[in-house]
Amino acid sequence: MKQLRQHRHTSTQLRRQRGVAAIEFALIAVFMIVMLLGVTVYWRAFQAQQSLTRAAGDGARAILGVLAAGVSDPCHPTQAAANRATIQLRVAQSVRSSLERSDIPGTVGDQLTVGTIQWQAACPSTGTGSASFELRYQLAPLFGTQSAWVTEPRQLYEKSVVHFASLL
Repeated sequence: MKQLRQHRHTSTQLRRQRGVAAIEFALIAVFMIVMLLGVTVYWRAFQAQQSLTRAAGDGARAILGVLAAGVSDPCHPTQAAANRATIQLRVAQSVRSSLERSDIPGTVGDQLTVGTIQWQAACPSTGTGSASFELRYQLAPLFGTQSAWVTEPRQLYEKSVVHFASLL
């Protein structure tokens, strides 16, 4: 008789333990899913930021390539404005091309803004100068909408500065 009572007591405890384990799993699973989604969202933003940084570098190399070729001197006495517009176009093309190759989330043409190149140059005398430009990319949310509970990085920003010597 004593063994029968002990057996009933043990089987009841096992059933209770199974229920406790299920509740513990449910509580832990919620936190694990939230952590997984957070890692996914920020990993995606990190990769997009890396792509934007690479694109800014490609834009800077486009400036240096045009200047090194001597095709468009931004300090030319009579053609500075036209040359700067040509360089701006090359930078925008280079940045867009780089981002399209990188598989950044979203449509590059709609979500990318290439800022106007800011020139700080010792023109028209020979000397050093610099050119800087900014890139902004509107990252589409992974979950569709923003809410008070779920926030995602949306606006990515990168700036590049190129130093050069005047060709005059």
